[in-house]
Amino acid sequence: MAMSSVVLAVIVWTSLQFGSEFSQSLSNAEAFAMFRLPVSLQSFVGWYHHPMNDKLGGLQLLELRDIDSKISNSVAFGGDCVDRLERLEANLDTNGVKVQQGTPMHGQLIDSYPLTEALHHGRDSLVAIKASLHLMHSVCLESGLADEQCARYITSLKLPMAENGSEEDSVEAVHKLLGDKCMAYHGTSLSCSKSTKYRSVNGSCNHLIHPSWGQAFTSYRRLLFPEYSDGIQQPREHAIGLPKNKHNLLPSARLVSSSLALDGDLPDNIKTLAVMQWTQFVEHDLAHTPVNKMYNKFESSIMCCKPDGRHLSPRYVHPACMPISIAHNDPVYSSRRMTCMNYVRSVTAMRSDCSFGPAEQMNQATHYLDGSMIYGSTDNKAAKLRLFRHGHLKNTAKNGQTFLPSAEDPSIQCQLDPNSQACYESGDSRVNAHPHLTVMHTIWLREHNRIADKLAELNPTWDDERLFQEARRIVIAEIQHITYDEWLPLVLGEKYTKKFGLTSKKDGFSKEYSENVDPSITNSFATAALRFVHSLMEGKLRLVKEDREVNHTIQLRDHFNRPRIVEENNHLDALVRGLATQNSQKNDMTYTEDITSLLYQDSENYGLDIISLDVQRGRDHGLPGYNQFRKICGLPVATSFNDFKEIPKAIVQKLKSMYKHPDDVDMLIGGMSEKPKDDSLLGPTFRCIIGEQFGRTKKGDRFFYDLKGQSGSFSEDQLQEIRKVTLARILCDNAEVEKMQPSVFHKPSSSNRLEYCTDDTKIPKMNFSFWAEEADSS
Repeated sequence: MAMSSVVLAVIVWTSLQFGSEFSQSLSNAEAFAMFRLPVSLQSFVGWYHHPMNDKLGGLQLLELRDIDSKISNSVAFGGDCVDRLERLEANLDTNGVKVQQGTPMHGQLIDSYPLTEALHHGRDSLVAIKASLHLMHSVCLESGLADEQCARYITSLKLPMAENGSEEDSVEAVHKLLGDKCMAYHGTSLSCSKSTKYRSVNGSCNHLIHPSWGQAFTSYRRLLFPEYSDGIQQPREHAIGLPKNKHNLLPSARLVSSSLALDGDLPDNIKTLAVMQWTQFVEHDLAHTPVNKMYNKFESSIMCCKPDGRHLSPRYVHPACMPISIAHNDPVYSSRRMTCMNYVRSVTAMRSDCSFGPAEQMNQATHYLDGSMIYGSTDNKAAKLRLFRHGHLKNTAKNGQTFLPSAEDPSIQCQLDPNSQACYESGDSRVNAHPHLTVMHTIWLREHNRIADKLAELNPTWDDERLFQEARRIVIAEIQHITYDEWLPLVLGEKYTKKFGLTSKKDGFSKEYSENVDPSITNSFATAALRFVHSLMEGKLRLVKEDREVNHTIQLRDHFNRPRIVEENNHLDALVRGLATQNSQKNDMTYTEDITSLLYQDSENYGLDIISLDVQRGRDHGLPGYNQFRKICGLPVATSFNDFKEIPKAIVQKLKSMYKHPDDVDMLIGGMSEKPKDDSLLGPTFRCIIGEQFGRTKKGDRFFYDLKGQSGSFSEDQLQEIRKVTLARILCDNAEVEKMQPSVFHKPSSSNRLEYCTDDTKIPKMNFSFWAEEADSS
């Protein structure tokens, strides 16, 4: 980066706020009306992308001398920090300080398993983060800027690039390549074709102007500037506005969970477990946050607590560790004398504008609703999943049924024991997490191959590649249609989704795509808002017969990453009926103990707590507190706990006893505590954040299924057939079930009766004749 080494005059904002006028003058409803105006829509992203949105405070000029030298020294420091970890990591590896197979920590690693490409990017981003920290100290001490102000300032400074294409092998030259690596990660040299009919696997080239928007291995988007205690990477630890000492620490994530979350059975009388499962399936399509492995030895995992739940000796603690403290009087873990719950920090990514600045976490899935949990997010993964015959995905046949292909390394991908040897491979490492998720993956594998066979019958001249790509294109359209037509109105509310254009059109084409809309998933959506799904989960899973009588019940806790049950005794079909019959739990602060103390349990009945992990992840990711998200969603900022009018009084009292200030309340906890708004499952803050995201997911996708005039657009006849698809039809076509209610997200009732799957007037079927070569006008 060519910058003057003499005096550089730069404007520094000494008093910056995110979108004050935006959040205070707009109601929640008005904010989402902005989706109709693409330029305004982008203003929701945050101040550092659109500085015009900020109400600027006082301005001052800061004179920086030798800026080139400061940047170069900072990058050298960052590289040295990462290189010096090699000795520590070698010591940890030699002493066996790593995750042991079959333990709860192993289940945790499977859930966030990092791909090698993610780890390479993460190592480079760590260099940039350490350099940013050094740059803050070397630059901002001169001006007296506070950490957050300085962190905001250095985002205006770009990572250095090699000058004149230099290929020197010196350390300094390697450091200067940091900017080049970032530019390469963000696809600035990609050559994208507007005429391409099919999506790329990794999400690149969806946007022609910004080819890396939505691409796998890029960072999450921010709605608010991140809050780190040092401005760059250190998680929030202390209460707002109080001295930073041990008396003013934020409550432990486990203490928050055990104090606020209730164990109980509060079923929703209308909605089925299919709501939970589709929420999780969509979540896995849109977001997958990997955790770190060792930076200099990618094959070695990081362990932050002893297997017995005690703290490690300080000499064995990796810098990526952020373990959760457990109180001596914990209601569950104290009987085991546990003091430590494992948590490894998330992999970070280069900032999208290749600048210095605070840590940004990586999404290793594509940011699009594109079936990446089925097909993978890399070309290598996609190839491993393909049969390369008949357009099919790989599968295994057992007991006359089709199942997912076997995992390449079951000992890594499942928590196997002698009685459970089944382990599956899919586009996402979480495929084996629990039986209903494995069932959903299996159903969609079958759906892809079923469609490929239909297309082959109609078009005998199509080769494997054409059959595969066309089947994938239809499957993605089906997923998008079910999400926007059936699921989203239920989650956000019918009126809300209609008012802000988030529902699927019933006829005709959409023209809502905008090149100005960045579809990237927000950190707050992936890390907090969509985690409401865990409250909907049920600890006892019903295996249901065709007459809808319960045949058997299994415990969720016994089947984490042990999926063998889905291929035994026709249990897959019984689980499908259970999804469409059993009540979902209500969305509230009541959770099943199967995930609050027995998550990924081992043979000794010891497991983890999902709420603790989710709260800790929010702090790891620098998510500002709940109060700040209220502000951008049009709710009044709370100056006292009693101002949380959207939260039941009993919970407000608990929050008051746990936190020292309303600003301290973790985003996940505040959002989950809100009472549902109108006919939504969610309170106003989570509804706002999820609605914002699905607006962008639809309007920022050039290949969205109902668009007209794009290279991947369907013909009008094809689109009308796709609009017939429901989740009920998908289950009917791909499981051995005779009957299904038309809306599987709602319990069978007088207005939602069980119908025979063969009756395509009640549960419509697609007519594939419009995909015959001569009929295909797309």
